[in-house]
Amino acid sequence: MSLFDLRPCVRIRAIALALAFVTLPGHAQDPSPAVPDASAYQMIQLLNQNEALSSEIAGLRGQLEEALDALEHAREAQKKIAVDFDTRIASLEARPEVDTSEEKARIAALENKIQQLEQAITAMHDVVISMAQAPAAANTAEAAYEAALEKYRNANYEAAVLDLQAFLQLYANDPLAQNARYWMAEALLRQGDYDKAIETGELLLTDFPNNEKAPDTMFLIGKAYLELGDAAGARSAWERLATAYPASSPASEALQLLEQLP
Repeated sequence: MSLFDLRPCVRIRAIALALAFVTLPGHAQDPSPAVPDASAYQMIQLLNQNEALSSEIAGLRGQLEEALDALEHAREAQKKIAVDFDTRIASLEARPEVDTSEEKARIAALENKIQQLEQAITAMHDVVISMAQAPAAANTAEAAYEAALEKYRNANYEAAVLDLQAFLQLYANDPLAQNARYWMAEALLRQGDYDKAIETGELLLTDFPNNEKAPDTMFLIGKAYLELGDAAGARSAWERLATAYPASSPASEALQLLEQLP
């Protein structure tokens, strides 16, 4: 069985796994670590997007099933009315007919959305296949990091999160990985995923307690708690910041905000 005989989702993961171990040309016995290339990085970006779209399709299919079920119940109600028409003509005249136009419109919209998402997945699948067949191109961690950060600067936070996740999968040991995790927490915060922003920030502090973004990370965690309505959590994060980095700008701002907390 060839790679292209596999189902699309399996084939994509297989290609991503293969590309993730692509090494630079060199001596066959060179012990230097493999360097991820552009294709592998883009592959993981597409895989993350594919999973997000698949999840959205699953949710839409659930809504579609609910709408179809509601429509079926409406049709059953109409059938019962028709069966009892002869014996209950008087009550039928006073009872409005079940209107299914709204459900039909909802079903049509859901089916259209699902079709669009499935087309997007198909298009990404085609791109992945073409990437796998094309010659590998060199890419650097810095270029991938800057590309993801540019999406953050343009307020495209969802895309920035996906790109930063791909970066961290390929360049987990790169010096830029610490900053990448911080900006991912910022992007999550700005798109309203406060729990995930806190989790990402705490993971950064655990893995890299002395990183240069630690004060900003603690301040970010406090903001996320405040957005969740958890004043105690915000106080804890900002007091920790003021104790650990009292001379930092984030600590100064946190002290001002602490005075306003209940």
